[in-house]
Amino acid sequence: MEHKLSTRAMTEGALMAGLAVIFALLGMVPMIGALTILISGIPITIATARHGSFSGALSAVLATLIIALFLGPVSALSYGLENMLPGFVIGYMLNKRKSGIKILQAAVAVSAGASLILLIVSLGIMGFTPDTIDAYYAQMEADMMEMYETTGVMDAMMEQQGVSSIELTATLQAMLSVLVRLSPAMMMISGGVTGAVTYWLSMLILKRLKVRIPRSTSIANWRLPFASVWAIIVVWAVWLMGDRIPFEWVNILAMNCAVVCAALLFMNGLTAAMHIFHFKQMSAGMKALTVFMFFMFFTGFIIGMIILGIADLLFDFRKKKVDNSREVK
Repeated sequence: MEHKLSTRAMTEGALMAGLAVIFALLGMVPMIGALTILISGIPITIATARHGSFSGALSAVLATLIIALFLGPVSALSYGLENMLPGFVIGYMLNKRKSGIKILQAAVAVSAGASLILLIVSLGIMGFTPDTIDAYYAQMEADMMEMYETTGVMDAMMEQQGVSSIELTATLQAMLSVLVRLSPAMMMISGGVTGAVTYWLSMLILKRLKVRIPRSTSIANWRLPFASVWAIIVVWAVWLMGDRIPFEWVNILAMNCAVVCAALLFMNGLTAAMHIFHFKQMSAGMKALTVFMFFMFFTGFIIGMIILGIADLLFDFRKKKVDNSREVK
């Protein structure tokens, strides 16, 4: 383990921590806030990639502590898990010369896990009992219903569908009840997407800064390992038997796991389709047409990609192995 830091490493680590704090604080500014939050972990990535894990960890901890002074411990924990930790992991894997696909997978997994941990911490603060969890879900449903009412969405839906207020309220409550109970899966998927965007922005900025990064690899080469088939079978089996299981939390857990599995299969199918149809070599017009068809047949497209993801998992349409460990300077 590296415990000795050069003066340059300490100075740059402190500067990167300060820059990460500035980006985090700018996250509160309208319009530019979303972008600055996404790049707030990149200074930690730079410190870790250049000077190793010890320097990067110290920078991440320092940045999190400073954020706690300005925004409080809860916000600091959120920034630390969702931004500083992925930034550190990306930098660590860059320092160890890992391939681009592995770094992307790590960024997505860490960001998704951080979102889940934050939800668990929030429930833990509330007591983490069945009653408090039910109250948490009930409050989320009430807040969403209030949003529908105050924004006029309910009035528009009643006019469009020709139903009464009571019928529409019952329908919305049933839908919101399912969506709220799927919030852990939604948060994980959202965190995974954020991790992928963070990885892309990190590689773009690091390349501009002349930091050595892995050779760019097409996302079409990414696929789920075959062993994940067994995990998916178990999750879907428990989900299908959910009504026969007396414990409500098991049913909710299985539903969330099934949604996460569906999202992974969708990505596996999407990357398989990109590989099969050589999406990278398509003309700009064909790419635009593909995106247009995606939005035109949104539900069918998602189902089709999930089915293709399962087929690719079983039959491996991408047998050619690609060496993506080479680097560019």
